[in-house]
Amino acid sequence: MTTDPVILILEDERAQILTLRAQLTGLGQLVEFMEPESALAYTQSHRCDAAIVDIRMPRSTMDGLAFLRALRQFDKDLAIIIRTASESDQIADGAIELRAIKRAVKSKTTRAELRASTGEAIRETRERREINRQARATEITQTQLAEALGAYDLRLASADLHRGLVHALRNQLTGLSALASVLKADAEASGNPAFGQHARRSEELVGAMVDSVNAFLDGPFGDGGDAAGAAVNVCLGALRQFFVGVDRWAAEEKTLVLRDLLSDTRVDCAPLELMNGLRHLVEFFFLRASRGTEITLAASIVHSAAHMAEKLKESACVLNRDALRTDRPYVSFRASAPLPELAVDEVREAFSFGPQSGRTGNLHVLNQALGGVKGAALLARTPAGVFSVEAFFPVAL
Repeated sequence: MTTDPVILILEDERAQILTLRAQLTGLGQLVEFMEPESALAYTQSHRCDAAIVDIRMPRSTMDGLAFLRALRQFDKDLAIIIRTASESDQIADGAIELRAIKRAVKSKTTRAELRASTGEAIRETRERREINRQARATEITQTQLAEALGAYDLRLASADLHRGLVHALRNQLTGLSALASVLKADAEASGNPAFGQHARRSEELVGAMVDSVNAFLDGPFGDGGDAAGAAVNVCLGALRQFFVGVDRWAAEEKTLVLRDLLSDTRVDCAPLELMNGLRHLVEFFFLRASRGTEITLAASIVHSAAHMAEKLKESACVLNRDALRTDRPYVSFRASAPLPELAVDEVREAFSFGPQSGRTGNLHVLNQALGGVKGAALLARTPAGVFSVEAFFPVAL
């Protein structure tokens, strides 16, 4: 359940605090301070969802911008609205530098505008915190996986983490772009040439940054349209190099046999996503196989609907069947090994297709890759106890 938002108010005039209290009633829990030092101490031990900060506080040793600088030393996610009686360009510059999302001029900002800005600040803070939480969770999961496997592909891990950080940067730039648009509108309304020049430069700078980040994320290591088209044999070759000589599996006498396509083709998936998904699929089998087991990962092309129907008929369970289309070929990646103790229900539960599943683990990573390209998987077991997981990725057209 989502908790009520906590909105911090820093204002050195009691009358202004009472005004804000009346304007913001119903939006969340208000915590009010007249001294910056007390507000700073509170934020160090309590999590807030938005802050409304007065800039000019002549009765205090610290003004609003100094408070923001101190706050940003330990909290870079809290979205802040600055309040001032002035429309000074210099104040706007300082606030942007400290990542304030909005400026509210006391005599000109209406109750509706302040409530809308506060709601926006709450949403942005929570989005920033969730992005950072996911990044930390990903890092913890990667560390735990490294400890469990005794080996770790630093190139894949660093690329994956870097892409996540760039995604987070794009989210922040989107908010900054919105602020640049507000500044431009304010500048046009003010008729101040200096303010207008500042607003135009701000919009141009943010626009260039957003374009550059989008271009990167649409490239070979992103997840946009241009990133699609992972070469199957190239990815399998890189996967072979990754698993060669892994100390843990060598010590347990476990081996991997990879079977490429006769001629390379591309699937409709980003290279990094395909590599990550297949790596975790193989590791799922390595973790469960007994000593001396040979694990096989074989790629093949499913050319026709009849061929696909035949494969599906052989399965014990089909996951995400509705994603399969009959009007295009697929590349099948079939991982298999003798796993007589492994139950079909256990594997089906580990996949848990759907964005709300909340699952983690090796097969969940493969599930994410398949979900991104609308792929499917089938599970099968032979009478001899050989278990297989077959993942279908559509061929890039």
